[in-house]
Parts: sequence; C-alpha cells; structure tokens
Amino acid sequence: MSLLQQYKPFYKANLRLAFPVILSQVGQITVQLADTAMVGHYGGDDPIPLAAVSFGSSVFFLVFIAAMGISFGLTPLVGEHFAKGNSGHCKTLLQNGIVLYGIIGILTTFILMAIRPTIGLIGQFMLQDSSDSSINDVISLSLPYYDTLVWGMFPMMIFYAIKQFLEGVGNTRIAMIVIITSNLLNIFLNWLLIFGRLGFEEMGAVGAGWATLISRVVMSLAICLYFFLTPQFKAYTQGILSRSLLRIRICWNLLQLGVPIAFQMFMESLAFVAANIVVLIFGATAVSAYQIGTNMMNLTFMIVIAIGSATTILCSHIYGRRDFGNLRKTTRAAYQMGLCWVLSVATMYVIFRTAIPALFTTNQQVIELASGMLVVIALFQVSDCLQALSISILRGLQDVKIIIPIVFLAYLVITIPAGWLFAFELDMGPIGLIVALTLGLSTVALCTILRANRTIKRLEKEIGN
Repeated sequence: MSLLQQYKPFYKANLRLAFPVILSQVGQITVQLADTAMVGHYGGDDPIPLAAVSFGSSVFFLVFIAAMGISFGLTPLVGEHFAKGNSGHCKTLLQNGIVLYGIIGILTTFILMAIRPTIGLIGQFMLQDSSDSSINDVISLSLPYYDTLVWGMFPMMIFYAIKQFLEGVGNTRIAMIVIITSNLLNIFLNWLLIFGRLGFEEMGAVGAGWATLISRVVMSLAICLYFFLTPQFKAYTQGILSRSLLRIRICWNLLQLGVPIAFQMFMESLAFVAANIVVLIFGATAVSAYQIGTNMMNLTFMIVIAIGSATTILCSHIYGRRDFGNLRKTTRAAYQMGLCWVLSVATMYVIFRTAIPALFTTNQQVIELASGMLVVIALFQVSDCLQALSISILRGLQDVKIIIPIVFLAYLVITIPAGWLFAFELDMGPIGLIVALTLGLSTVALCTILRANRTIKRLEKEIGN
C-alpha cells in the first residue's frame, strides 16, 4: 500500500476540519495584508504610517495573544467530553468558559490601558540609539491606533469562547462564515476610513484601527446570535442562564490547560514583538520592511494553524474515546501536510522575494530590505511548522505543562540574547533578528516533537494493557 493510500483517510479527516479554519485564516490574513497595503499606499513613499500601525499593533498583540491562548484550553476539554457523549458537561464547560473568558477580556482591557504610557517610554529608549528622528512620529501616530484596538478585547474574548467550544464539538464552519463576513466588512471600512471615502473623514492609520474595532464587535455579536438561536445547539444553550455560571473546579480545569498554552503563545509573541521593537533602532524603513516580512510569515502560518487546530480536535476526540490505535497515523498525517505546505511556500518566497514587497510599498529601500528578510523567513518555515503542530498534538492530548519550560528556554534564554548578538554584535541588522527567531523556533520544534512522541507511546501502551 502506498503512502498516499495509507494516510488518505487521515488527510481527509484533518482537511474536513481544517478547510473552514483555512478559509477563516485566509480572511484574517487578508485583512492584515489589506491593512498593511492600504496604510502603506496611503503613506506612499513615507514609511511612517505603516511603521506606526506595525508598532501599535505589536504592543497590543502581546497581551491579546496571551488572553486568546487561555481560551484555547476549552477545545480539548470539550472535545474529550463530546467524544464521550457527555453533553451536560460540555454545557458546563461552555457556561464557565464564557464567564471566565469574559472576565479575562475585561481585565486585559484595563491592563492594556495601564501599559499605554510605556509605549512612549519604549520609543524614547529606542531613540537614544537611533539617528532616525522619524521614530518619534511613529510613536505618536501609533498611540491613537493602539487605543482603538484596546476596546475590542472584551468582544473578542466572547467570540473565542464560542469559537473554541464549537471546535471542541467538531464544528469549524460557523466561525469561518462569521470571520470571513466580518473581515470583508473590515476591508470595506478600511477603504472608507483610511482614505475618507463616501463623505467620511480621512483618518489614515487611525482609520484602520476603527475599522478593526467595529468588525470585531460585529464578529462577536454575530457568532453569539447564530449559536444561541440555532436549534442545532439547543442541547448546549437551553437553560444555560438558570445553572451555576461559575464553578471554581471547572474554571481551574480550563486554566490548567489554557495557561500553559497562553504562556507558549505569549513567549513566542514576545520574541517577535521584541524583535519588532528593536527594529525601531534601525529606523522607519526597517520597521516597514519587518512589517511586510511579518505579514508573509503569517500568510504561511495560517495553513499550519488550520492543520494544527484540526489535529487538536482529532486528538481530543481520540483521547476522549481512548482509541489510541489511530493516534500515530493522525499525527503523522498532520506533519506530512504541514511540511508539504511550508516547503512549497518557502520556495515561492525565495523566487519572488523582490516582487512581494513591491505589493505593499513603492519605497525602494523598504523593498530591498524586505526581500533579504524573505530569504531568511523562507528558511525557518520548517521549524515553525513542526513546533506548531507538535504543540497542537500536546494540546489535544492535554499534555501541556511541559510547554512552559520548553518555551522559556527557547525564547528567553536563547532567542532574545541571540537576536541582540546577531543584529548588533555581528552587524546583521534586522535580518539577524529573524535568524535568532529561527533558532528559537527550532529549539521548540525539537523538544515538543520528542515530548509528543513520548506521550503517544505512553497512550499506545494502554491498548496492550
């Protein structure tokens, strides 16, 4: 039997769940690309508006990604009990998830408001080492953009509570429809508010922030209305307000899985955001080029995220049924699909390394720097893919505590110091920061692959006992 025939059922099972997530990711990445392209072309040869959006979103994203990561603990727990046919416990998880994540959304809103003054301090610190006076303008313009993002935290946490629950019961289509619709709205609002079309005031980069906020509120309302008004989910929603809305034990279970996931996402994001902040030292041109590179990283990673999300769902259902005979083939199929994708895209990045940046800006210096970054970005695709899929497997099998020391070692001990070494001591500039990120991702990939393999072997032994 050929490899394709052997793994075909597992490819199909993964893609059935992954395809709606892929479309959702395409929608999200499309908005990010649209934001970058629209703000970039609004600025023309002036890199400041694009750099301001890059910097403001990076600081916000660090807190946002940690809060979102906590919600990811809901999916494997729901998946386990859904596979067992325990709809009552699924409902309890849903109730507590909505309340817990709503509270986290409120708390993170206050945290983001509290750290706002530090954005200017970061800029002043970076200005001490930079000869580019335009960085001061980047910081000033980034603040109003940042403010619009902050108010979207609470609705986004409610959205993720419903979305992660739906993924746990194997439904990835609803979130896809809601995300794509709201993202189309976001692009339309970008056109209205950035450039001041149809009688609206021309707001530039700040308009992109308002478009994002409005679309996120709409997205949260839409998924809630669909979920609670659809008869298909009546077993989970009927009488939900008449029950105890917050149980300490259930919340603790959600946090036990969610916090390690959030820590991993936070530390990985910290490494990328730290690189984004350090890029300020090299001036607005470098920031704009790095933003283009980041968008292309995200473009590749969206498929990996989709395959990883599907893998988490499949592994959680296998874990709930205690049917570990197909576990190894399920995970191998995920690795094979992920690697096939990233190797193909990496090749395209190298071939079109000059043409891609020209889609975002007309500034030749930005284009030249971004084209060099894309070559290095192409190289770390494999490590990024392997670490993401391995963590998705561990998440589905509820083996996430080990992730904390792994990412601490990879990002704090290795990536951040290496970034300073490559960028400044070895005079590699912004490209050195990406080389350091590659080193950190490779460390996480190696450690999580070994851990996932060990966990799978342990669970497979249950079949023989």
